[in-house]
Amino acid sequence: VKKVLLLIIDWSNIKYMARTRDEQKYQQSRESLLMVGQELFLNSSFNCVGLNDILKESGIPKGSFYHYFDSKEDFGLQVIEFYHRQNSEAMAELLADESLTAYQQLKAFYQNAINRFDDIGYCQGCLMSNLSQEVADVNENFRCKISELSKQIVDQVSACLERMEDNELNLGHLRSCEAAQILMNSWQGAMMKMKLEKSREPLDVFMKFFFIH
Repeated sequence: VKKVLLLIIDWSNIKYMARTRDEQKYQQSRESLLMVGQELFLNSSFNCVGLNDILKESGIPKGSFYHYFDSKEDFGLQVIEFYHRQNSEAMAELLADESLTAYQQLKAFYQNAINRFDDIGYCQGCLMSNLSQEVADVNENFRCKISELSKQIVDQVSACLERMEDNELNLGHLRSCEAAQILMNSWQGAMMKMKLEKSREPLDVFMKFFFIH
């Protein structure tokens, strides 16, 4: 009886480990596809990137794509979530750095983004901003998703502003939630101008206006 029980337990463990490996492989493959989509959409646009482009870049067959996503639209929505999660986690990590003041934390967040644009030649911008201009008027699912996630970023910025000293940022006459919206709107505009001019100057102007210390 003990041998039978041991065999049953061992077989259960084997099945559990196999299932865990399959789930890990599934998540890794899915994330690889999302990374491919993110780069393709940033370097082109949602409408200009076809399914064949995604398949070619990722190296997976067409049938496998639908194992992970219901449609190209579903894929696009998941790419937005993936992109937002990376940015939100990066911001959360920086805003938790107790070696910096709240002012320094927020300034460092934007400066890190500028450094990245220096490295890639002042292109791409923000995926959510790009897609909002491209598809928000014609696709309600995209509009709602981008709006929802944008508000989450604004909330993170607002929480940081709440911890700042009065008049530390050049928006001291506004409530933190209003100041956060102004910051994010201005940053989106600065990135758009950056792409047009292929220059960091619009980003520097943004920093000089808001971060005066």
